[in-house]
Amino acid sequence: MTAEIERAAHAYCPVCNPDPGLGDPVTALCGATHPFWGRRERPVTNCPACEVVVAETVYPCGHTGGER
Repeated sequence: MTAEIERAAHAYCPVCNPDPGLGDPVTALCGATHPFWGRRERPVTNCPACEVVVAETVYPCGHTGGER
């Protein structure tokens, strides 16, 4: 994994990570695991690997983006 992807904003499954707290370990859709940095409401550089997974109907975990 490159530093660019590590610094990018990742996407998460809302079912697997319903309400992570700051610093809680989370796994992004691309497979990167790191402490949760919080949700960002501003435009940022998105992780290109997560963007590919978000475009799919079903995430690797088996959930869909519309589930809550």
